Amino acid sequence: MKKKFVIIDAMALAYKAYFAFITRPLKTTKGEPTSAVFGFINQLLKILETNKPDYIAVAFDSKGKTFRHERYEKYKSSRAEMPEDLIPQIKRIKQVIEAFDIPVYILQGYEADDIIGTAVKKAEELGFEAFAITPDKDFNQLVTENIKIIKPGKSTDEIVLVDKAWIKEEFGFEPIQMIDYLSLVGDASDDIPGVAGIGPKGAIPLIQKYKSVEGIYQNIDAIEKAGIKQKLITGKENAFLSKELATIHTEVPIDFDFEKAAFTKPDIEKLNNLFIELEFRYFAQRLLKIFGEELKPQTKVNEKVSKEETKIENPETEVLKQEEIKSFNSKDVNYQLITEYKKAKELAEKLQHTSLFVFDTETDSLDSFDLNLAGVSFCLKKGEAFYIATNPFPDRSDLFSRDLSNRLHINDFIKIFKPIFEDEKIKKVCQNGKFDISVLRKYDIVVKNFFFDTMLASYAIDPDQKHGMDDLSVKYLNYQPIPLSNLIGLKKDPLKIFDVDLEKLSDYSCEDADITYHLFDILSREVEKDNLENLCFNVEFPLVNVLEDMEREGIKVDENFLKAFSKELQIQLDGLVENIWKIAGERFNINSPNQLQKILYDKLGLATGKKTKTGFSTDAKSLEVLQGEHEIIDLLMNYRQVQKLKSTYSDTLPEIIHPKTGRIHTSFNQTVASTGRLSSNNPNLQNIPIRTELGKEIRKAFVPRDKDYIILSADYSQIELRIMASICGDEGLCKAFREGEDIHRSTAALVFQVDPKDVNPDMRRKAKEVNFGILYGIGVFGLKTRLGVSQAHAKEIIDTYFKSFNKVKSYMDSAIAQAKEKGYAETLIGRRRYLRNINSNNHVVRSFEERAAINMPIQGTAADMIKIAMINIHNELIKRKAKTKMVLQVHDELVFDAHKDEIDTLRPIIKEIMETSFPLNVPVVVDTGVGNNWLDAH
Repeated sequence: MKKKFVIIDAMALAYKAYFAFITRPLKTTKGEPTSAVFGFINQLLKILETNKPDYIAVAFDSKGKTFRHERYEKYKSSRAEMPEDLIPQIKRIKQVIEAFDIPVYILQGYEADDIIGTAVKKAEELGFEAFAITPDKDFNQLVTENIKIIKPGKSTDEIVLVDKAWIKEEFGFEPIQMIDYLSLVGDASDDIPGVAGIGPKGAIPLIQKYKSVEGIYQNIDAIEKAGIKQKLITGKENAFLSKELATIHTEVPIDFDFEKAAFTKPDIEKLNNLFIELEFRYFAQRLLKIFGEELKPQTKVNEKVSKEETKIENPETEVLKQEEIKSFNSKDVNYQLITEYKKAKELAEKLQHTSLFVFDTETDSLDSFDLNLAGVSFCLKKGEAFYIATNPFPDRSDLFSRDLSNRLHINDFIKIFKPIFEDEKIKKVCQNGKFDISVLRKYDIVVKNFFFDTMLASYAIDPDQKHGMDDLSVKYLNYQPIPLSNLIGLKKDPLKIFDVDLEKLSDYSCEDADITYHLFDILSREVEKDNLENLCFNVEFPLVNVLEDMEREGIKVDENFLKAFSKELQIQLDGLVENIWKIAGERFNINSPNQLQKILYDKLGLATGKKTKTGFSTDAKSLEVLQGEHEIIDLLMNYRQVQKLKSTYSDTLPEIIHPKTGRIHTSFNQTVASTGRLSSNNPNLQNIPIRTELGKEIRKAFVPRDKDYIILSADYSQIELRIMASICGDEGLCKAFREGEDIHRSTAALVFQVDPKDVNPDMRRKAKEVNFGILYGIGVFGLKTRLGVSQAHAKEIIDTYFKSFNKVKSYMDSAIAQAKEKGYAETLIGRRRYLRNINSNNHVVRSFEERAAINMPIQGTAADMIKIAMINIHNELIKRKAKTKMVLQVHDELVFDAHKDEIDTLRPIIKEIMETSFPLNVPVVVDTGVGNNWLDAH
């Protein structure tokens, strides 16, 4: 077999990993950024595992200009400086490379591309099989039978092998012709110009037919399309310049020594210590598997670091950081399977005399109405858990391959454990408790004193980390739980849970409960340390029962209305399609980006915008930029809006009506939005349109359960503006709210310096855009786009606004300054959102974080307010034994399926609870309405 040579494009790989985690950057517990380091090591280990190279090297770009800059001064001129938090990560990557004893090649005046090109060509000459590790498509030109590219996939754990067949299938031409392709389409990342107006769709047929740039220009008169021909003639100079810039040099003057690149076993101990410092414990295990070694039980963290610097408050965490990742071993735990009535009674007596326990359910479905309980695990202390296997099919054991008669009858389970779950003196702990509570509700068991949820605690501690049990277990416990696939097999043909071996199922479920207990022990301390007790114990944890109750209730939708509305939308769609075709002068697939590109940019000649792999973008933002340039744009935007209403709501809602209840049961998610806002899915009710008249019509479909009920809506009025006024204490804003003025009219009067009675609708509209835009840190360009005014006018409006409300600007500056100092923004009750790039030198990244620093305290506090109100209303309805049910929460609005006999009593009570649950320094106002559907009530 041929020897294998691998060379890594280090900077390209580092940047790829850095931006892959840009919305959720990784960092150590000490705050060191590690996203790029993680991605680099992960790819490196993947290469070692799958390719097993005989020789390996790394190439870095040199500092300063290269020969390409001398040829074209704009080369890479638009590239931003390296992000500040990436700089220390490059140093860490070099430490990793050094520890692996991999040689590094840098050559002044040349790029890593040219070093790699030269190296793989030399390797090929020596009879090696060569692999370049890079995400850069430029390298496709190097591919031959013996040279291949390995590029990272969409995830950090995925790799794609690029060979001749892959390029032929992907592009339709030979690898060497990649140079000609780039000569035409250019490369925006390197500022290689290409030929203006020639995109991938135009370039590929030209290259397939004429083979090269030279061939294209030799046959320029034979090109039939006049538009393409003219673009090529105009861009000829750029085409040949681009070819020169895009060509990777394969004979650079570098002394490449393959003997030094021979891959040998690295210093395992040194690498492991480095992984420990970076808190990449999982990598240590992978490293050991690659080299078939074992580490000593105790590994020094870093001999150069003093004992004081390595001291960790939690001794358990310190030990875990020094050990390889663990997995299930029956010798380390005491897990017991219980199938008999007597043993179950004995466990119940144990539970009865404890103050707290963890429980976890196992079911055959995630549908709360259709699921069947396979068993429940309990944990009272670390390392010890019990699994009660249940038989919910006492008369239908023939449904499964295994005999279910040896499991506890479901009625016996209910008889024994219902009193335990409903004992208010005993605290219950879960991971994602809403689901477990809903499971037991099916069997008429109400979990009382639900005390702690590890998933929600993780969310409160850091909303942007992963909150699944497996992720938390690896992060906090250095332990990899048993995968579900070990029980049920692959997704294509999984076993039913009742056919799984009972001992395996018992270990799996007991482990879940045991891990949750461990996590509870650690996360409860983290919650206390970060002063998050109020947020967790008074907001997030109590909200679980509220949301479970709302999900179970569901809401009725009018199928007949939806069918009629769907037909009406289809008529509108047909009319829009005909008009679009008429204006375009031809029939085409409006939903095809490629065909739409040709109509808008080639045929109609509209201004071009954001470029994608297949040409210029036709997404919503790009169409908004083109508004006013051509009448077809408004028609296209209307078409998309109507199409979305039809496909997402009028056609889909009837399909998700539950057959057992006749209602829709959305799922509310507490751990998705970083600001603390709830989200929902199946269906996503947070996205139901409200700004357009047509979109509002969807709300008519949501109706009361029967003739004795009516829909009640209670909506916070301008709550985010009120919160901002309360936080910043601006006299003008506070006065307007205290005196019940129209805040947008008041703002317009101050900004445009007119009497309030002289404010016209256009002034009020502009003031409203400013009021809400300020909440999101809007800039001059953003306001200019929203209002359709000149940049100078937009600047004047913002400047006048800040002069009129000077404390608003002070708040914004203060919010950013505090976030830069603390590393996070927080709400009035202490909910945090970490802003890890708030001090970045990268303007785009930093600006995003600064806007979040301004908005998070406001939007997050609004989320906290409505959650507290929901808890208080829920408790009030229970106390009154009301028939009225809270059924929906959408942004700042609560929707109730209200009994007509209770509406006069409950309507003012609900309004008062919402207005007083979280007092501000300005009045909190809630608008209520009733109607025979949601729209009428709103």
